[in-house]
Amino acid sequence: MKDRRTQILFSIIDSYIYNGEPVGSKSLADDYSFDVSPATIRNDMSSLEKNGFLKKAHTSSGRLPSDKGYRLFVDYLLENGLIEEAKFNNFANIRQLLDKRYHNASDIIETATKTLAAMTNLTAVSVSFKKEISKIVNVELMRVSENFLLLIAVFDNGSLVNEQILLDYPISDEDLLNLNNILNHELIGHKLTEIDKILADLEKSMLTNYKKLVDIIGQRINNNSKDELNRDVRIEGIGNIFNFKEFDDLNKARDFIKLFDSKDVIKDLLSDIEDKNLVITIGEENPIDLLKESTIITSYFNVDENTVGKIGIVGLTRINYKEVIASIRMISDLLNE
Repeated sequence: MKDRRTQILFSIIDSYIYNGEPVGSKSLADDYSFDVSPATIRNDMSSLEKNGFLKKAHTSSGRLPSDKGYRLFVDYLLENGLIEEAKFNNFANIRQLLDKRYHNASDIIETATKTLAAMTNLTAVSVSFKKEISKIVNVELMRVSENFLLLIAVFDNGSLVNEQILLDYPISDEDLLNLNNILNHELIGHKLTEIDKILADLEKSMLTNYKKLVDIIGQRINNNSKDELNRDVRIEGIGNIFNFKEFDDLNKARDFIKLFDSKDVIKDLLSDIEDKNLVITIGEENPIDLLKESTIITSYFNVDENTVGKIGIVGLTRINYKEVIASIRMISDLLNE
């Protein structure tokens, strides 16, 4: 593509990001410095449309950027190092809010997500993952009532089991004490891969009533050790969508908000934890139909030795890519410190 056409495309994207209005050749010639006539600009716009970088607006004769046009624009910015580290006036305050010396991982991630939503005026999302569990470091059964127990188990990655167990029979204080001693002796320090066999051997030597209880304990520990249950999803700034005139259409706003009713959607979108690069999906690149007019940008973070994740934004395709990417990079860099 010729340089002038690239400049025209990027100028249209710039105008549309800021104004949200289709761009015509005359307004483009008036607002930007091109040493050619509006007729030449119009021809170049037609060529850009023919090649899929622009599309016609339904309500006017102007043009809009297509997903292909945005993709070219974003890739150009990244490949040419045009997204500089922004000078954020409140950087010192943000850094203090995310300081690991004073806050735990969960609070830091929540604050980071809220901060990103406020900085970008977009919907910010994050998913954090506890690293793979290998051992149990503590286990205890606590009495709630005569036949109602609370199972507490702590794994070596810092995650916690907090499960209620309702029994069909009462358990005595003596039996509860003995069972806790056995569980501590047999389970603490052992690998999860060994737990099933250990508990199965225990069941053989126990009274019938407690065989069922040990089986329940094994099930709860196994279920909670699965990675899927160690994901924490944060969603902040959903109301920021109303900063965009597109969401004056309440049906469109409702559909967008409905996406976040289930956190499983966000889990799936941000689940590729192995990809440590900045990830940008635009419009039709997104797998979910209701996100075909949206851009999702996410970045990897590693808060501590146990907690990793992704943080980013979900917004319309006409977001300010330079500022948003710079904000996400800054937040993820602080989380990685």
